[in-house]
Amino acid sequence: APKKNEQRQYQPLINIPSEVRENLPLIYIGSNRSLKDHLPGARYSLLRQLFEDIDRDFHSPKQMITVKQADGSEVDVPRYEHFQKLMNAAMELLRTEAFEKLETSIKRNALRQLGFDPDTDTDKLDFFFSPFDTMAFYKSLDLRVREGQFTISATELGEGIQNALVLSILQAFEERRKQGAIFLIEEPEMFLHPQMQRSLYKTLREIGKTNQVIYTTHSAHFVTIPEYHEVLLVRKGDNGTNVCRSTLPTDQKRREKLIKELDPERNELFFAARLLLVEGDTEKLALPEYAKRLKLDLDREGATIVEVGGKRNLSEFAKIATTFNIPTGILYDEDSSDFKDKREEEKEFNKQLDAFAKADGSFRVWKLTKNYEEHLKKALGDQNYQMLCQKYPQVSKPTRARLIATEDGYPIPDPLEEVLFWLAKKEAHKI
Repeated sequence: APKKNEQRQYQPLINIPSEVRENLPLIYIGSNRSLKDHLPGARYSLLRQLFEDIDRDFHSPKQMITVKQADGSEVDVPRYEHFQKLMNAAMELLRTEAFEKLETSIKRNALRQLGFDPDTDTDKLDFFFSPFDTMAFYKSLDLRVREGQFTISATELGEGIQNALVLSILQAFEERRKQGAIFLIEEPEMFLHPQMQRSLYKTLREIGKTNQVIYTTHSAHFVTIPEYHEVLLVRKGDNGTNVCRSTLPTDQKRREKLIKELDPERNELFFAARLLLVEGDTEKLALPEYAKRLKLDLDREGATIVEVGGKRNLSEFAKIATTFNIPTGILYDEDSSDFKDKREEEKEFNKQLDAFAKADGSFRVWKLTKNYEEHLKKALGDQNYQMLCQKYPQVSKPTRARLIATEDGYPIPDPLEEVLFWLAKKEAHKI
């Protein structure tokens, strides 16, 4: 214990202590997906736990097997009894002369070292080899792969296939509806294409209904905005490692609204160093083009632009970003089609959006006069805007906005330049 006025010192854990593993139903799947660490022979493997259950079931008196007798008749006997009978027969077969000599030598030497006479005291203390119990057989199992005429151990295959097999074991666990375990998984997305990432995420959620599942991830497919209350953001800063969890209340209405807007790209907000929330595809497509013109690499800076599916959703996404302390900006249309003839309601909503702004600059809010198209027309001049629209006919508004943004000969409308410099954590005069 620390002395008075001394701070307690902690040592970081680089692995899971054995005393923790022994006392908790813990299943750890690390970033090393070597199948060897997940076979029944590995002490804490998931497959070993599954086979331990199978072994317990094997010893049940209800486990019967039909055995043919010497006279041709059949009789039902407990599987475990039949196993013991076969093992005793196997041991008789294994007891060669060399085997007998080795066993006798070990026995005599052991008796002598323990103070017994190896010729007369064999009835007092005996040593002999006994066949495996059933669990020992399960622990010795190897997973083999047959392709054509070739059969090899799965542990000799590539990392991608071994990872697939490890995750298949995880899915088998879920299918058996095991309960009460704690799963710790590193980078579940490793070696998986997006479709399989989504499939594995569903499996983990099913496992989580009756077990506790904790995993670290860098994939937007393994964190979803409707389940924001389950997410912890771990950041390493100047003052050490910080863990942030949402304090935003959860309710079914909010969850259903977020499910409606479910999109893996929007889940990227959890990984953003800085986040910009925009109403729709127009801003999402145009702003990266303006960033290129300003020589800003938003991806390198960890910046993310998320379109939220309409102005009305900006507030909900902003609340989530705020509760996770993600530096966030909002860019919105002052006069949006989302509200149509409800202008008084929109004015109140605009005030709510403006209220997110913080004096320290960690949350910024910008608005465009009327809407993006009208704002762009005003910035470029009506004649230039019409000329550019004629240059890019028969395309959608978002696509036209992106193409216009690539035109170097025209200015970048205010406040988009300021928005992008803030998003990239840079100041205009430094570029």
